[in-house]
Amino acid sequence: MQKRRIIFRIAPYNRLSFPILLNAWESRQIDRHFEIIIRETPLTSEPFQEIRKDDVVLFSFMTPHLPLIHEEIKSLKGTGAIIAGGGPHITHEQELTLEMGFQVLFIGPGETNFLNFGMDLLEYKLEKIKIYPCPTPAASSSDLNTYVPIQKYMHGTPPLEIMRGCAWNCNYCATGLQNAIYRNLESIKYFLHLASTSAKKIYRINFICPSAMEYQAQKGRQHEKCLAKIAELLHLTRSYGFKFIEYGIFPSEIRPDTVSSEGIKILKQYVSHKYVTLGAQSGSNQRLKELRRAHTVEDIEQAVSIINDEGFMAYLDFIVAYPGETPEERWENLQFIKKLHKKYRIRTQLHYFFPLPGSTYGFRFPAFLSEDEKAGLRELKEYGITRDGWVDNEKQMIHYFEWLKRDFPAYYSRYEGTQRNFSSS
Repeated sequence: MQKRRIIFRIAPYNRLSFPILLNAWESRQIDRHFEIIIRETPLTSEPFQEIRKDDVVLFSFMTPHLPLIHEEIKSLKGTGAIIAGGGPHITHEQELTLEMGFQVLFIGPGETNFLNFGMDLLEYKLEKIKIYPCPTPAASSSDLNTYVPIQKYMHGTPPLEIMRGCAWNCNYCATGLQNAIYRNLESIKYFLHLASTSAKKIYRINFICPSAMEYQAQKGRQHEKCLAKIAELLHLTRSYGFKFIEYGIFPSEIRPDTVSSEGIKILKQYVSHKYVTLGAQSGSNQRLKELRRAHTVEDIEQAVSIINDEGFMAYLDFIVAYPGETPEERWENLQFIKKLHKKYRIRTQLHYFFPLPGSTYGFRFPAFLSEDEKAGLRELKEYGITRDGWVDNEKQMIHYFEWLKRDFPAYYSRYEGTQRNFSSS
């Protein structure tokens, strides 16, 4: 009997998502009942994928990726295939994705939902439109400690998620104010054992931790109490003999107000990289207060000073063009970056603001930059101070709004603030 096909639509932006779900299926032997297909190119491109009426096609994505997958979704309509999706956008917004053509939605962390989905497929209980709800905190905590991102279908091994949720509530982010849960050391040890004995020959270990120096913190501003746990985590990782250990860089960046000399000394003892990454987000105290970041530019500079004193270079992430941001704030931001570069060894990565559903700024337009302001940012790159990721971010944002205005005008009309003349053609 021919097995039902499950097509995982893999893209650069979701390679961290699917391995943990595949591991969940493998651990329960659900995958054995299906033909697992890993598709790394659009279904509309060569090699052409002939879709069967009982196929299941899985997508995972964030909001900026919606225009990229829309053509694929349209090509699947009428084939009889089940179109299923999960990820940060669907967790916080379901109306638009259902209108696009998704039939099965996964809300929140995926392990329990994906197991239930697999059982529904096996027992032919899947409804035409089904939304799998967000798991309870207890279920999510159990899942985090049970499953690891090691599986047999995809190349590579993603970073290990050791912290899920965040105690903070920044206006641009949809993760905040969730009670953070943590992977325990026994689960981490299990992962490290599998990684060290894997036929994939894994040399690099890194971690997903939204606030790296708050691993195991029960509430915000407890980072001093976390240092022993972080040292234990990194010592355990080093004991398995991996060549490269990463912590304190993406995807485990550091809040400026959690930096201490003791904490950076711990990183220096164990990690392989020569820089650490701070989520600075703005060089304006007025903007930081508006964002509810709960730290100041003075905290950022103090953190950079400590990092330099311990022999690391500081990489700082900033976001530009926040909703309502004034030219004065942007000038202040630029001067702050130049000051830190002149005084310390720093590099920066600039990101262009993108509204994310579920966040306070979820339906706000960016504050678009003038040509002179863009020239000022390009000058930073010429001096070797920053990368120009913001350029691609801006193009992505404009493409998103043009797509939204053209294909889903009612949804587009919800956005507030000053808008440019997005084309609807």
